[in-house]
Amino acid sequence: MRTFLAIELEQHIKDKINETQEIIRDCDSSKIKYVESENMHLTLKFFGEIDDATLEKIAYIVANSLENYDKYSLKVVNVGAFPNIYRPRVIWTGIKDKNNVTVKLIKELDNKFNKIGFKKEKDYVPHITIGRVKNIDDKEKLSQTLKKLSRQYHGKMEVKKICIKSSTLTPDGPIYENIREFDL
Repeated sequence: MRTFLAIELEQHIKDKINETQEIIRDCDSSKIKYVESENMHLTLKFFGEIDDATLEKIAYIVANSLENYDKYSLKVVNVGAFPNIYRPRVIWTGIKDKNNVTVKLIKELDNKFNKIGFKKEKDYVPHITIGRVKNIDDKEKLSQTLKKLSRQYHGKMEVKKICIKSSTLTPDGPIYENIREFDL
């Protein structure tokens, strides 16, 4: 099964991200595949195809690691693009939290996942993908819109759990399902 580790977003955050998507959609006719509200999440680690035995190892690592963490707040802020706003391929919104708890958690888990055979991330910029750019009609207009949204605030939420999710690819887009949940 194709899997990843993620933090789910609260609905009020998804609603604000939907508003941001509408702003981009309304001012630019570029071909952008927007992430549906029900599929929005903050990916902590993408595993790809794994078997049941590997799932159990991942679950064990996550459960043990989270014993050292409590619930915490994070803000969903800013809009940017990879590789950058002048050549956008992926449009995202970022996160901020006190003491960089999310980044610390990601690095700790990444080190442990590496010991069971997963490639270590080189650099991680915590983000929520909100759209994938397929074709740009007016590069300047899209870049200016993203620049105006660069400080967009989408809200604050409490991180209470982390999920291992399965991802089934379909012609209509991915279908995500929680297969394990871990409370902080």
